[in-house]
Parts: sequence; C-alpha cells; structure tokens
Amino acid sequence: MFAAFSLIYFAVMTVKLGLGYRFNFVWLLLGLFFIGTAFVLTFSKQGVSRLPKPVLFFIETIILAGCLLFVVVEGMIIWKGNMLPENNADYLVVLGAQVRGTKPSLVLKYRIEKAAEYLKAHPDVKVVASGGKGADEEISEAEAIKRGLIECGIDQSRIYMEEQSTSTKENLDFSKQYLDIEHHNIIIVTSDFHILRAVGIARKTGYRNVEGLAAKSVWYLIPNNYVREFLALMKDKLAGNC
Repeated sequence: MFAAFSLIYFAVMTVKLGLGYRFNFVWLLLGLFFIGTAFVLTFSKQGVSRLPKPVLFFIETIILAGCLLFVVVEGMIIWKGNMLPENNADYLVVLGAQVRGTKPSLVLKYRIEKAAEYLKAHPDVKVVASGGKGADEEISEAEAIKRGLIECGIDQSRIYMEEQSTSTKENLDFSKQYLDIEHHNIIIVTSDFHILRAVGIARKTGYRNVEGLAAKSVWYLIPNNYVREFLALMKDKLAGNC
C-alpha cells in the first residue's frame, strides 16, 4: 500500500510540477524502498529470522523510534498550524515562496490573501514582505507579495520589502531591520505546515513576542509539504536554528 501510494504520488507530482522539482524524487525512492522491503520480508523470512536477537531488537527499535518521532513531530506541526494568534500584531512578516515568472505560486498566493485579510481587519498594522529573487524568478518574492497585497487593497505605505533572503532563517534575520523584535508584537504569515519551524526560528533569532498566522495548504501538495517539513525541521534542530 505504501509503495503504491508513493509511486502514484510521484507520478501525480511529476505531472503537476515537472521533473525539475527535485524533492519529488523522494517519493520514487520511498516507493522503491517499500517494494524492496516487501520483497525481503516475503521471500527471505528465514534469513531474517536467523539474525542474532540483539541485532533484530536493534533494527526493530530503530524503526519504531523513527516512526514514533515522525508521528509526534507531525502532530506538533499540525497542532501549531491550526492555532490562532492570541495577541494583536504591530507588524506582520509574510514569508516568501516560489514565484512563477512574475506571478506568485498558489502557495504564496494563499499567504498573501491571509495577510491581506488580517491587514484589512487591523488597519494600523504594517507588514514586511520577505523573500529574495531565485534564479528562475523574474521578480523577488517580496515584490510579488507587495504587488499581491496592493491588488487586495492594502496601501503600499504600509508595506516594507526585504529582498535578500534565500531561506526561512534569512527571511527572519533580514526582516529585523524594520522591526523592534524586543517590544513589537509580530505575527509571521506562512503556510500551515511551516508555522512551527518559522516561529521556532524567529524565537531563536531573537524575536520576543512572536506568533504564527497560518495560510491554507494547496491540497495536492499536503503529503509532500508535511514530509518535507519534517525533514527540514530535523535539519534546523540539528543546526541549532530553532
């Protein structure tokens, strides 16, 4: 079942995003791994049972610990992504995502719409649009956010732009030039799956009063985004970024 899901999802994502989306190949590798595991368990039961009991116990423990870690972390990601901010913001920070030419991707569009919704309800709040320009983007992610907010009716005088960042950590580091991170209430607007890591990085970077405001996920990207976010969170934890 896992093998079939992984391979079918790889095919669907290839059609949707093309072969240039490298993380998609994780699903191909997972599919092949599950097929290989099923083959070994089906045709080599006798060989596996001959392994020393301590070795079998170690293998089973590692697998169970990995599964438990994945379930716990994903639960925290989902929980944080469904929480609403408790305090009103002085500033929003909208984190960038892919821009296709000059148009925001659907992921970024949802972030812009969520930020605009909050800004309309809180007319005194200002916003930092954060995100640099990738090699395949015609404008910076910050510029795309700014244009999107203006199209939603937000006055450009309320919008600041940070156009140098290439990662979540840099988004939050470079946005500090517009913020008083000791005293301002700051809300980070990003996708639901990204809230836990983004807020954690912000706190590690020195933001004192910071919360997240979640934009919805693109439905067909949900498995991909949540698996990728688990790996990204583990990497940032090990690197001391959050």
